[in-house]
This record gives sequence, structure tokens and C-alpha cells, in this order.
Amino acid sequence: MADENELNPVRLWREWMVKSEKMWSDAITDVMGNPQVSAGMGRSMQEFLHMHRMFSDSFAQYLSALNLPSRSDILDLSDRIGQLEDAVAAVSVDLREQRALLANAGVTQTSDTTKKKPKRTKKPTQD
Repeated sequence: MADENELNPVRLWREWMVKSEKMWSDAITDVMGNPQVSAGMGRSMQEFLHMHRMFSDSFAQYLSALNLPSRSDILDLSDRIGQLEDAVAAVSVDLREQRALLANAGVTQTSDTTKKKPKRTKKPTQD
């Protein structure tokens, strides 16, 4: 059996990790608790968001000048296509239900193939 007083590198590494993590956590908690730091971070975030909005607007204008769709145009188109797919699926379900009702009622469907079609020949028909 291994003696607990014996040097165990894994145990030493784990203890170092736990102490290091606690020290980092305490230091960051102290820094984040400072109102000046949080106010500075809030200002920098507002500046970043403003810069991002300005870049997005200017790039959208650039794409519009080139007659190319922007990301928002593509997302709008995707939403519209999704709505169309949902509508087609709803119509398809209704059609299946109507066909099932007609089949249960004993009504046979007439198809266009049962109608008499003219013969396909190279000669014109003699009337």
C-alpha cells in the first residue's frame, strides 16, 4: 500500500490547481465588484455595439448599391419560404383528408387518362 506521506505528483498537481483556481476566483470577484471596472466594461460594450451597428448599416448600403442581398434579406426570404412550406403542407393534409372521405363514401375519382384522346398519328384526322 502506498503511504500518504509519499510524494504523489497527481495529488500535488490537484492541490495546486484547486488553490490556483480559488486565488483566480477571488481576484476576479474583487475586480468585478469594483464599480469603476463594471462601468468601464459597460461603456466599452456600448461602444462595441454602436460600432457593430454602424458597420452593419454601412455594409448593407454597400450590398444594396451592388444589388446584392444582405444577411437580413436572406433571413427574411428564409422566413417567407418557411411560411410557404407550412401552407403547402397544410393544403396537402387537407387534400389527403378529402381523398380519404371520398374513398370512404365510395366515390371514384375520374382521371384525365380515362378520357378518350385522339390517336397520335402523322396523318391528319379525316372528318
